[in-house]
Amino acid sequence: MERFKQLIAMLTLLSLSACAPLEKAVNPYEEDFKCRASDETGKCIDTPSAYKEARYPVIEDPLQSEVLTPGGDRSDQRYQMVAGLLDEPQKPILQPPKILRVLLLPYEGEGDELFMTRYVYLKVEESDWILSDISETSE
Repeated sequence: MERFKQLIAMLTLLSLSACAPLEKAVNPYEEDFKCRASDETGKCIDTPSAYKEARYPVIEDPLQSEVLTPGGDRSDQRYQMVAGLLDEPQKPILQPPKILRVLLLPYEGEGDELFMTRYVYLKVEESDWILSDISETSE
């Protein structure tokens, strides 16, 4: 019995050593690639840099001069941006409509018809202009 346990342990170690190129099995794509894209179609950067750039973009907006950083307080920056919009009365904002999503569960209709699960979307409230000048409204 002891001999059998040693044989199983030896086979396990042998099979695990065969998984040395595990990185190729998990990620078969090469990180060193030659990009043929032109400047108009995008950038040629590696995956970690693209993620970092997408997660923490550099915003070149006069209302928000600070750059978003991982340690920065994003709520303060958003508040400053909205406060800047409120100070400028020339920029009305369109409030999106309110949409209600209703889940219909499966049910049997007339004539043994089966209706499966699906969603139905209803417009509950229309879109509306906010922050607009009162003199611009029509009566």
